[in-house]
Amino acid sequence: MIISEEEVLLNETQNKILISGWGKEVSEIPLKKIIYKSGKSEVQGYLSIPAKSVGKMPLIIWNRGGSRIDGKIDDFLAKGIFGEIASWGYVVLASNYRLEDEFGGNDIEDVLNLIELSCDLRYIDKDRIGMEGWSRGGMMTYLALMKTEKIKCAVIISGLSDLFRNEKYRNGQTELYRKLFGHEDENEFIKRKKERSAVYFADKINKDSNIMLIHGTSDEMISYLDSVDMYNKLKDRGVNCRLELIKNGDHYLKKHRKLTSELRKEWYNKYLKN
Repeated sequence: MIISEEEVLLNETQNKILISGWGKEVSEIPLKKIIYKSGKSEVQGYLSIPAKSVGKMPLIIWNRGGSRIDGKIDDFLAKGIFGEIASWGYVVLASNYRLEDEFGGNDIEDVLNLIELSCDLRYIDKDRIGMEGWSRGGMMTYLALMKTEKIKCAVIISGLSDLFRNEKYRNGQTELYRKLFGHEDENEFIKRKKERSAVYFADKINKDSNIMLIHGTSDEMISYLDSVDMYNKLKDRGVNCRLELIKNGDHYLKKHRKLTSELRKEWYNKYLKN
């Protein structure tokens, strides 16, 4: 349940930057910062609603990357990222995850509880729920797809699916994982990494969800092979999925923003509107 909410208002300078980067239509989309209940935690998140709302609307749950403070979405980014999706005709709910972030541990409840929360919002069609995850948010999306059948479609961009590969691919990840969910028993630590690596639980992911994977071939933070492996495993399971590898794309696909938006919008419209 939502405990509190307040409208997000950008200052004049921020609004000008937003319009230049995202467009006037996106700048006019209402955005609320919310605090909601997730188990015993009070978690901060965002709610964005299309400016022209008609009847019950589909929902996109958006999962951020990073861990703890690193990667936390602020008001300016939320206004642009969620405003764009709302301009396509979708309600957006997003979480900044609980302060005691376990990187895919109990904090997955912060994502799943957004689904429950949406049932209290009369303008959301609970039968048309999509999910989007970037980077670590991709890991959260895979975990959610294993734990619920309510997600009709998902888009995962630069998604993390193999923590063991990521340790070898990027310096410092082992230390980060130990900090976030480590254990003095090495076998238990390995077990926890497997529990967060979708390549080890792909056979448990909801078979009826339609999944698009987008990844840049020059991603310097998470290997594009994470998405290739997941695509093959999901295909073998009979999941309707699509893989888009963007040549020379970096982790954030900065030079391919228009293409990435078009791919996401097309996927959502196909499975949540048509």
